[in-house]
Amino acid sequence: MPNNNKNKLQRGLENIHAPFSNFINAQTTISLFLLVATIAALWWANSAYSAAYVNLIHTPIGFFVGGFELKASLKHIINDGLMVIFFFLLGLEIKREVLSGDLARPENRHMLIFCALGGMVCPALIYSLFNWSLDSQIGWGIPMATDTAFALGVLTLVKKHIPGSLLAFIVGLAIVDDVGAILVIAIFYTQEISVIYLSSAFAFIALLAMGNYAGIRQPLFYIAIGVAAWWMMLKSGVHPTVAGVAIALTIPARPQLASDKMLNKAKSNISSMQKKNQEVDVLANKQDHEQVIAVRDDAERASTPLRRWEDALELPVALFILPLFALTNAGVKFGISSIIDSVIHPIGLGIITGLVIGKFIGISGACWLCLRYKFGSLPDDIHFKHVIGASFIAGIGFTMSTFIAALGFDAQAEYLHIAKSSILIGSVLSAVLGVLFLRFVATKKAQSE
Repeated sequence: MPNNNKNKLQRGLENIHAPFSNFINAQTTISLFLLVATIAALWWANSAYSAAYVNLIHTPIGFFVGGFELKASLKHIINDGLMVIFFFLLGLEIKREVLSGDLARPENRHMLIFCALGGMVCPALIYSLFNWSLDSQIGWGIPMATDTAFALGVLTLVKKHIPGSLLAFIVGLAIVDDVGAILVIAIFYTQEISVIYLSSAFAFIALLAMGNYAGIRQPLFYIAIGVAAWWMMLKSGVHPTVAGVAIALTIPARPQLASDKMLNKAKSNISSMQKKNQEVDVLANKQDHEQVIAVRDDAERASTPLRRWEDALELPVALFILPLFALTNAGVKFGISSIIDSVIHPIGLGIITGLVIGKFIGISGACWLCLRYKFGSLPDDIHFKHVIGASFIAGIGFTMSTFIAALGFDAQAEYLHIAKSSILIGSVLSAVLGVLFLRFVATKKAQSE
């Protein structure tokens, strides 16, 4: 029979489990991990150990199997490999939002899409004006992006001063923004395309979609075919992160078993166990074990693979993959000269002005037009002034902006350095302006009451 007495270590771990779990799952913790990784990369790149930093991220690593060789730098493994998982999670979130989230409701969808478009087009135009006819014009996509993790982390600093639905507004805005960034990467930051490999990638993705339609729910099917689709996309010349999003859209979003049927089956199994005279023993009694497994399987069939995978990947991506990306990509030499270059070079002017001013004008202006011509609406507790504050915070473009900069200026180290420095400056300015504006709005409201 199982021993229900818990020892001191078990009781001690139970006492710290709940607060530790709450800490790990908090949005501020997720943003903190990303911030610490960014600061560590900046310190490392500007310390006496900068050569070790460069060697670490650029030294090729890999393996050989017979005549087959697979070798890449740590930076490329993270950017072309691990970041695919981030984009896969992004695709799952996009699909869920479109099917059942804020983007599923027309009144919300119109406002979010229009604001996101304004927040992408305006920064891109501002960057293009500063870099018109220059070879740096390829970077026009850099200030378009919003870093959801950092943006939500900054909003939590003023959480008690803003309506709760403003967080959902930023998430919806960032998701539409991410769709735009993905399309920009796929269409404009792809240089040479192999039609054979690209066709093969789409064939594998189509096979996944057929599997979804046929009711296949086994994770191994989607993992195996998904890896093949990623590899074909990598070889095609299109950035493999696009495959991550495309694969996510094929993941089943509907349950295999209706909730009411699942409850009835689970109740039947649980009732049969409760009617037994002896205590349920899942270790020694095979029948008890099988009944418990049946309850688990019923619950799994009543949930959706999309939601399960999203829940499973959220923390590994936030606490491991994104900080690793920041650690290997945010390490730029930062000093007075870098700041001067960022504010006088067309690349720096385009990025900083695009993130700080472009996002503000684009999102706020689009929101005002939507409200003026009744094209969309805001939740009851969100006012236009809240959207102004959110538009500044949307200028935090760190992760996605750095990713696009690495694609656009991969062969131009000097331009990439200026771009990364400018992204940091623009993101910090946007965060500070957003927090100050939202605090000012909250203060004015408190004084008027």
